[in-house]
Amino acid sequence: MSGQTDPIKTLFFTGAILLGTIAAVLLVISVGFFVNVPVGPWQFPFAFLLSSATFFYFGKASRNIAIKAVLISISIIIASILCSLYFYDVSYDGQSYHMEGIYQLKNGWNPVKALLPDSVNMAIYINHYAKGVELPQSAIYSMINKIEAGKATNLIILAATFCLTLSCLLSFDKLPTRKSILIGFIACFNPVTVNQLISTYVDGQLSLILICFLVTILLITRNANPTNLMLLSVVIIIAGNIKFTSLVYIVLFSAAFLLWLLINKRIDVLKSTLYTALASGLISVAVVGYNPYLVNTTEFGHPFYPLMGKKTVDIMTHNLPNGFEGRNMFDKFFTSLFARTDNVMVGNGKEVTMKLPFSINKTDVVGAYQIDTRIAGFGPLFSAIFILSHLLLLMLLIGQRPGWHSLKNWIYFLGVITVSIIIIPESWWARYTPQLWCVPLTFLLMTERLADKNRFRFLKTAIYVIFLVNMSFTLLGLRFNWMMTRMIDEQMHTLKAAKQPITVNWGASTANRVRFMELGIPYVVKEIGNDPKRETIICSDAEFLMP
Repeated sequence: MSGQTDPIKTLFFTGAILLGTIAAVLLVISVGFFVNVPVGPWQFPFAFLLSSATFFYFGKASRNIAIKAVLISISIIIASILCSLYFYDVSYDGQSYHMEGIYQLKNGWNPVKALLPDSVNMAIYINHYAKGVELPQSAIYSMINKIEAGKATNLIILAATFCLTLSCLLSFDKLPTRKSILIGFIACFNPVTVNQLISTYVDGQLSLILICFLVTILLITRNANPTNLMLLSVVIIIAGNIKFTSLVYIVLFSAAFLLWLLINKRIDVLKSTLYTALASGLISVAVVGYNPYLVNTTEFGHPFYPLMGKKTVDIMTHNLPNGFEGRNMFDKFFTSLFARTDNVMVGNGKEVTMKLPFSINKTDVVGAYQIDTRIAGFGPLFSAIFILSHLLLLMLLIGQRPGWHSLKNWIYFLGVITVSIIIIPESWWARYTPQLWCVPLTFLLMTERLADKNRFRFLKTAIYVIFLVNMSFTLLGLRFNWMMTRMIDEQMHTLKAAKQPITVNWGASTANRVRFMELGIPYVVKEIGNDPKRETIICSDAEFLMP
């Protein structure tokens, strides 16, 4: 980090501390499971101290930078927790099994020693899916004793990613500060991430951790020092346990980076990176990922059970948009890319509608802020961005004529991104392939780095503006959640004021019982059937009868 200004160093260490805290809490909890130590309130603060000490030891940061980075990190963590407490998770998956898993972990479940019984809602997914998101969230839940506080990890990782990305961009001589902030903002605040910020969905974290990996390998190509290699370890440990596809991605991207180092004869960097990747990969899979990867393999025949192996569970048939049945992956991908933004799926009566790339209507706007929008999930103007960015690339190649030496690394990177998308059969769904967002952004970066300062200025500005407009639609999701949260608060206040046990049927939204327990609302679980007096808890499957 020598030669860099203090603000860049402060940004780097702030991002590293925050990201390191998530990795450290994963390690601390996972090691504890092997010796029967459950999730507890001490683990997150301890992980923060461990992360801070580790990065300052290896990074040899000055006292001034260390103090600033620690204080900023603490402020971000506190602000993230407070913000998370202000919103309910109103998502289906969150209320059905993500929050259920967090609750079970906080209340003593040890996934290394035992699996949850089938009586637990959606136990098959809680037992066998990766738990790299739920473990840190359960640690925060244990510390605060409010389950909604766990969502803070989304905001913490977002802040960490932005700090690391900005520190990297600011170190580029050709990028001014304002342009670096703009590009960093666009990269981090993509629709997949923002739409899932105040939920317990995991794809937003996947999107962010892939950006962190890219930033880390850029830093390593400049200086493979212990600090940057430690950051690589942190990223691999986290990425391997977000979800099954995140493990696939981190293996692919790590292998691609190692191959790039070999091709470019960076042998010393190759050796240190290889050893770091192998060691952290082993920890990620065998320690943090003991359940699911080793448990699934030894007991159910495949590390990605129940999606692969024996007795697989089909999660896609009911999630496919109408008309996607039997179509090949490329057909579905490009249809989704150039269609109206909408949450089309079997059974909801909606149909996929194609549109002109620069057009927009009410369907696009409403679909843009859904948590898991299936069609055109990167926003209603992403198809326009996609086309304009390719036009920008063509103009760069024809007008500037950069040589092979200037282009080869960009081509290699884009090739790896393309492969990572092609290997995912359901790449049409934005949250499964969030790295697609980086393709037009990469074309912009290429132009900023390779073209003269004022070349293609109008087109670049237009793309930046359309990016921001496209991203602005996701902010409506925060407003929607705020409104739903206030309505749920009103419901909970009414139920508590009854001062009698409430008859409930949780349906798939069993996590609602945690809200009842936290608010001191007594309840009795019974079948409600078609009782005309039944009411539904807002944004959930749970039903209740007033006494």
